[in-house]
Amino acid sequence: MTQESPKLRPARLDDLEEIGYISHQTGLLGDPIGRFFPDQALWADVFIRPYLEAGCCNFVIENKGHVAGYIIGSCSPGELPRWLVTRLPAVLLDGFRQGRYSRLAGCLPYLARFLVRGGARAPGTDYPAELHIGALPGARGRGLGAALMGRFLDCLHERGVRGVQLATSERNAAALRLYERFGFRVYARWRSRFWEPYLGIPVEHLRLVKELA
Repeated sequence: MTQESPKLRPARLDDLEEIGYISHQTGLLGDPIGRFFPDQALWADVFIRPYLEAGCCNFVIENKGHVAGYIIGSCSPGELPRWLVTRLPAVLLDGFRQGRYSRLAGCLPYLARFLVRGGARAPGTDYPAELHIGALPGARGRGLGAALMGRFLDCLHERGVRGVQLATSERNAAALRLYERFGFRVYARWRSRFWEPYLGIPVEHLRLVKELA
């Protein structure tokens, strides 16, 4: 009996829970964020759903019927802000009505800091696309990130997008190697105190960019 190979496919809205789980398990600069943001359902609705509903070039790698890695993005600077204004309030209201956010109170300090976090961005005219990528800890080192990134960048090329940007940190060495391999370069660096309550130290953040056209 042959073993099923991992399958790269477009992400769907019904992948929200599994992508949200991976993101929640890696949200603390690669480590689980649950201690500081205990509600995984709220995390998925706030940080993942916007891309699945309003973004572009979203893909997952599925292994044995479950999502092992993902890449989600947007193709223009206005896509996600519009969604946050027009759609997020209804999503959150539905979540409250359904009792999905059972651990909301423990998330409020993080959300309050996130809303005022600041940071450098590259011009949206030159780098309109943005991305987030992640994989289950046990699935790392198997080429999933490279496969996802390659397909994502191909998708942007097909759409005629001229550039892409992303944010990461100096602590994420494995991701930095992946980004360098695909030709991303540092656009800006800044030292942020955002993570200090969670890690005990400030963290240097990086804004990376890549020209596509």
